[in-house]
Parts: sequence; C-alpha cells; structure tokens
Amino acid sequence: MIRKILHTIFTKFSSAGLGFLTIILISQILGVEAKGEQAIMVYNINLLLMLFTLIGNSTLIYLTPRKDFSNLIIPSFLWIVITAILVSLFFPDICVLIAVLAAISEINQFLLLGKQKISQANILKLIYPLVSFSYILILWLFNRFTSVEDFITAMLIAYIVSFFYGIFALKDEYKNLKPISKQELTSSFKTLFSLGVTKQIGYIAQSMNYRLCFYILGFYCGETLVGIYSNAVSLSEAVMLFGSSLALVQYSSLSNNENDSSSKKFSWKMSKINGVFTAAALLVLSLLPSEVYSFIFGKGFEDISQTIRILSIGVLPLSIASNFTQYFYAKGNFKISTFASIIGLAVTIIVGLILIPKYQLQGAAFTATLSYITTFTIEFYFFVFRK
Repeated sequence: MIRKILHTIFTKFSSAGLGFLTIILISQILGVEAKGEQAIMVYNINLLLMLFTLIGNSTLIYLTPRKDFSNLIIPSFLWIVITAILVSLFFPDICVLIAVLAAISEINQFLLLGKQKISQANILKLIYPLVSFSYILILWLFNRFTSVEDFITAMLIAYIVSFFYGIFALKDEYKNLKPISKQELTSSFKTLFSLGVTKQIGYIAQSMNYRLCFYILGFYCGETLVGIYSNAVSLSEAVMLFGSSLALVQYSSLSNNENDSSSKKFSWKMSKINGVFTAAALLVLSLLPSEVYSFIFGKGFEDISQTIRILSIGVLPLSIASNFTQYFYAKGNFKISTFASIIGLAVTIIVGLILIPKYQLQGAAFTATLSYITTFTIEFYFFVFRK
C-alpha cells in the first residue's frame, strides 16, 4: 500500500511540476492575455472530455473487478464515437480529436486502476504532461513557440502517445476482446449509464465549480484577468496533489473492500493526513510576496498573490473532501458527491454573478472559496453523521 501511495504521489507531483513549467513558459512567452485564451480553450476541451466519458469514467475502477472487460470497453468506446460525431457539428475538429484521444487514455487509466495496476496507470497519467512540455520546450529553444496554436499541437501529440501506451499497457485484455451480444450491450449500457451519469453529472458540476468563474470573469473583465486567475487557481489546486494521490489509491483499495467500517476508518485517516500536508503547502503559497509570482510568470501577474490567499481558505476543506468523495464512490454511492457538487455550482453561479462584475479577481476567488466550503460541508455531514 505504501509503495502504491508513494508511486502515485511521485507521479502526481511530477505531472504537476511539468504542468507548472508549461504554465510558466506560456505565461512568460505569450503573456497574460494569451494565457487567458489558452485557459479557456483547455476548459472547452475538458468539457468535451467530460461528455465523452459520461459513462466511461472512474466508475470503471469500481466495475472492473466486477464485470468482464469487453462489457466495459465496448459500450464506453461506442459512446465516444456517437457523441464525437454529434459535437463535431458545433466544435472545431481539432478540439474534438484531442478530447477523443484524451477520453480513450482516461478510460484506459481507470481500467488499469480497477485492476490495481497502479504503476502502469501512473505512467499513463505522466505521459501527457511530459510529452507536451518537452514539445513546447523544444519549440521555445528554437524560438518557434509563438502562439496558443503551438500549445494545441503539443496537446495533440501528447495524447496520441498516451493513446498508444494505454493500448499497450492493456494489450492482454485487448487481445482477448470479444464481441458482445445486443443483450449484453444493452445491459452494460444500463449499468454504466446508471452509475456513470450520476457520477459524471457530479464531476461536471464540480469542474464547473472550479472553472465557471473563468467564463464569468472573461465575460465581464476580459481574458487578461482570466490569465491571472487561471494561474492562481492552478497553483492553489496544485497543493491538493498529495491529497488527490491518497484519494486515488484509497478509491482503488476500497473498491475491493466490502467491510464498510474499516473503509470509513481508513478514509478518515487519509483525510487527516491530507489536511495536514495541504495546510502546510497552502501556508507557504500564501506567504510568498507578489514579487515572487511576477518573477515566475512575468509582468502582469502581480495580483496572483492576493488571489491565492483568498482561494486557500476554500482549497483546504475541498482537498479534505476528496477523501470523503472517494469513500462514497468506492461504495457505489455517487449521489452524495453529485448533490454536493450541484449545490456548490449553484453557489458559484449566484455569488459569482453578484461579486465578479464588481470585485473582479477578488470576487472570483471569494466565489470559488464559498463554493468549496459548501461542497465540503455537505460531504462531511454525510460522511460523519449519516450511515
């Protein structure tokens, strides 16, 4: 268990480190406004990704020990094909292609986790940030990194590599892939849909909690402030890496544990460890002066410091809540976290439309913080006080 946790933590931190270096390059070279454009473009692709994995999401971790591989992969891929064709009428082809490759890679990662092949899943997770950063770095060294389009190309190449590694890591399963009957397909769709949609709606609501402020801020204040806010959010969320690493291994382990009492005790222990490390990291970030952020990201990013201090108030409970979320997911109870995320999203919409037009960056940070605390409070209540 300790080895799995350490391996996952290493992967998460390596991935975050590469992502952070990518953010620095984009911010320093392209500037604040282009960083805002890039942030919104990435979020649009992520929205497509969430749609494509409406059934082939992390519920696969829960279902893999319980279902045949063919009954999981065929309906998941079929859903991607159907939805990709439909959304291609409304989104640029390159965005759809990247989202399709990302969805397949994500599905393969969840299947690996469900089989408790943690090392291979971590390698798959690391490929995207490693390849995309390497490509951007090479372009920068030859003075060829000049636009957001270059970043899009980096994404495409990275997900192509991820696609092929995922197939390789599950080569035995894919070799034994067999056709399934219409009845099996229907049954699998029902199972994946009943579990996956409930969870994915929660995930979409949660993701919009994190990113809806981008759109509101961009609409009222322009892409320059989106660039600043996106970097502040990325840094604040980066400190949750330790907790998310614990939560991921926690989910994989609890999905194979039928003892509810021991599962809850283990989750509670993980949440306390998570809270200590997250609080320490947030304290460091909050104490850094604005000059440090300006030096790292370039001119125009000075306001990150105050924004991070506000976000930190909500990021700590949100990080702890991730352990409660994984406990509910591992037990097949996706409704609680979905409910918490939807209420958090409602807070984001209502408060954001009031605060962001008037208080701009600080308004966005306060909105996100209040939403995070709301989500945590609901999950904490159900974890502690409800059976």
